[in-house]
Amino acid sequence: MNLTTLTNIAFLIFATQLLSAQKIRVTYHLKYKTDSLQSAHKENDMLLDIYSSDASRFYPEKLYKSDSIRKNGTSGQYYSLDFNHATIRNKAYLKKYYRVLTDVYEITEEMPSLEWKISSDKKKIGEYECQSATLKYKNRQWTAWFTQDIPISEGPSFFKGLPGLVIWVHDDKNNYDFSLKKLTKDFYDPYNGIDFNSENIVKINKDQLNKIYINYYLDPYKEAKMGKIKMNFVDEKGNEVKNINWNELTKNKQEVIKRNNNPIELSDVVKYP
Repeated sequence: MNLTTLTNIAFLIFATQLLSAQKIRVTYHLKYKTDSLQSAHKENDMLLDIYSSDASRFYPEKLYKSDSIRKNGTSGQYYSLDFNHATIRNKAYLKKYYRVLTDVYEITEEMPSLEWKISSDKKKIGEYECQSATLKYKNRQWTAWFTQDIPISEGPSFFKGLPGLVIWVHDDKNNYDFSLKKLTKDFYDPYNGIDFNSENIVKINKDQLNKIYINYYLDPYKEAKMGKIKMNFVDEKGNEVKNINWNELTKNKQEVIKRNNNPIELSDVVKYP
């Protein structure tokens, strides 16, 4: 028996084990631009937890760690959803969760119908034999590489529906790039994924979320000025600022908000005043 045959057998055994596993966690490394006009990228590790063929969750690893800390009864930092949002999806719907300061909002949508075009292009990425597919969705053009070595029709964010796990997917403008980092079957998850602890989650629609973003833009320090959130401001030397110029802080924050307006779905771009 040659090495190629042994390798193929190993892949089949691994795929069978994955399919029979109760839960699978796929870690993707994400490089993305919050400002499409700049060359700099941010980087995050993202978790895709697959509970069955019809149920999965996708969210930043930082958010999971933050939520886990708080569930243990320890005061932890509330991470913003740097990468747009967290999602929970099943066969029928997609739930998206957005955090604005300490508030969490939920939007429920139907699962998108993705019109993949599978090509004959193939190449090996790491240990996996992959095939390419392209997709035009929400004003971005995507190229994905998936492997039938792992016959799971899943991928990062909203990318699913291919005859194998997505190993790598990126858009043609170099704004978003997801690449497989590791895969774990029957992972230990005492917190059952991310659920924002026991916070009050507000169910809204896209128009309402847009208004929330605009209201935040108009007065980003409203809760701090009202004493609902404690914020410490320091000068260039690290000394605490006592007399805060809220107008100047607001203007600077608004410039940052406008620059960081490059969601993965371009239809979600907020039109700030």
